[in-house]
Amino acid sequence: MVAVIKSAGQPTQAEFHDAIANRADRWYAACLRITRDRQLAEDAVQDALLNAWAKRHQFEHGARLDTWIHRIAVNAALQLLRKRRPAQWESLVDDVLDDSSPPEAARSHDELNRDLGQALQQLTEIERVCFVLKHLEQWRLREIADELKTNVGTVKQAIFRSVKKLRNTMTPEQVTQ
Repeated sequence: MVAVIKSAGQPTQAEFHDAIANRADRWYAACLRITRDRQLAEDAVQDALLNAWAKRHQFEHGARLDTWIHRIAVNAALQLLRKRRPAQWESLVDDVLDDSSPPEAARSHDELNRDLGQALQQLTEIERVCFVLKHLEQWRLREIADELKTNVGTVKQAIFRSVKKLRNTMTPEQVTQ
């Protein structure tokens, strides 16, 4: 179920609860891919929900509430990452799975996540963040550049380098899964 606000004005508490019940796992997974730290990802989602609720008057009528909160969560994860700046990244082995997935799909998903997590470790921080935002979160180049306070050329170069490194690290079968 997609949370589209049908009432005029700001989202209601019930609409927020519905969005949280249906999409919180996706927000957490996105934050985990960015921060690579479970606690930071949880903090980012919590911060995002608090910020979204506090700024619900800024929500545009007719938009998707879950997408709006997702964007706030990704921004919160990036903000926490900027504050922390860890020297090493932990391996991303687990990701949130849909419980309705068949066991084979879950196993394949786990393997791909493990392989992608290991491959992402080979990237620099800017390469990894740009790759995740562009290819996993579907951000536009200008949005990434604005968020990272850099120019589009730098983002393009980071994405190009990350894709090249990932192609060299992962097998063609892994890339097409």
